[in-house]
Amino acid sequence: MRNRYLLILLFYISNSILAQTHHALTGSRYAGSLGMYQNPASTLSSADTTDFSLANAHFNTYTNYINFGYAPLLSKNPALTLNPSIGDYPRELITNFHLNIINFKHKLNEKTAIGFGINLRSLINVNTSHYNLTDSTNDIINFFEQNSKSLPFNASLATSNWLEYVANISRNIIDNRKYLLNIGGNIRMNRGLAGVVSSLGNFQYRKYNYSGIDAYEITNADFMYGISTTLAAWDNAQTFKENYRNLRGQMKTGASLDIGTEILIKEEQSSDWFYEGLDYNYGWKIGLSLVDLGFAKYEYFSESAISSGMKQNITPEILIDKFFGAVNSLADFNDSIATVVEKFEHLKGNFNIYHPTRFNVNIDRKINPFIYINAALSLPFSLVSNSHYITRDIAYLSVTPRIENRNVGFYLPISYNPKTTWNVGAALRAGPIMLGLNDLHVFNNKTDLQNIGAYVSFLFHFRKHVPKEHFDFLRCTKKTL
Repeated sequence: MRNRYLLILLFYISNSILAQTHHALTGSRYAGSLGMYQNPASTLSSADTTDFSLANAHFNTYTNYINFGYAPLLSKNPALTLNPSIGDYPRELITNFHLNIINFKHKLNEKTAIGFGINLRSLINVNTSHYNLTDSTNDIINFFEQNSKSLPFNASLATSNWLEYVANISRNIIDNRKYLLNIGGNIRMNRGLAGVVSSLGNFQYRKYNYSGIDAYEITNADFMYGISTTLAAWDNAQTFKENYRNLRGQMKTGASLDIGTEILIKEEQSSDWFYEGLDYNYGWKIGLSLVDLGFAKYEYFSESAISSGMKQNITPEILIDKFFGAVNSLADFNDSIATVVEKFEHLKGNFNIYHPTRFNVNIDRKINPFIYINAALSLPFSLVSNSHYITRDIAYLSVTPRIENRNVGFYLPISYNPKTTWNVGAALRAGPIMLGLNDLHVFNNKTDLQNIGAYVSFLFHFRKHVPKEHFDFLRCTKKTL
């Protein structure tokens, strides 16, 4: 079991260097089934009748725990670096991984579109209160000496990983001479794959003198760690089929909801009926949406626990003796914890980890049939007060000029977020393939790469054939409308 948890930790660390990513297709008429995760109403206003996507990966991550980098991407001899971040400030890691396994969208007619998707998602949050780390920090005693003014110390971890099934519907409710109004919704059912919540609260210690030597006593600490049963379901002694059956039996069902609306404002020169072969034309498109209103559900593993307080005369040396080298499983860890805390009990039953709900605003402006400018604002929030069971994401503002038609596209996303500030990226779409970088400084002489990321999409479009005599706009006089 120890090796399994180590692999999970390494997976989290590897994701933490992938960086903040902006998907350049946001607001695009060719986003199709991928666009419904930003606004479920967008499936009706996309350019094509039918599209489906395969294996689209999207990362959105930030961390200030480490400094990771290497020499420029095209350098012959890159110099790799991996160092802990020096300074006195709160530490944070936020990772959002989204793999679209398969997604499909189809317009039934000019008024209604439907879609579905299967996605693998992972959210990771690690937060601490401020603490000081310097070049001279080399052991726990030295760390205590440098952080006597950082008390009480608090830290938390929450990760939620799930497989979700999405059903989408969008519907046009107003279509007149000036604008269209579309509404849409997604219902997402999910199966929890792995969930962990953990916290260290009100950690405090005091310094005292023992036989002329400075020593430290830990005076208080409140622990909580809830681990899903799915993390303990895999047994290397069993076959893959048996393990899969055990894992499936441990997975719980959760749900979430997305709602959205889009207003498409018609251009003055085409203010008559402007619907042409299931392809909406517009001058301005304004979208509002709420996404990820929901949770993933898990069951506590039997060794999940909560504790409070510390027994007297507990020093860092005692903790090192108890936990390093003598702990081979979570049960061993619990046995050791129970000997140093005042109150200890196991957690039982089910628990929910809530998604980072987002409010999205998207404004798309058509300059001509091939050039557009998109502005997007995304604000995460939560309706739940229990902070240990909430995952959070990063707010961002972006402006993306783009040149595109059905077969090719070039995108220049310029984004701002409160963590990494400004980023200038680029993306290229050619046929069904889209490749992009969120920040182009990977090609220059900077070495900081912890906020560099890439993404890839495979999106296949199909358009309904429309006879030529019906492909032009209907030019109707105002008297006939």
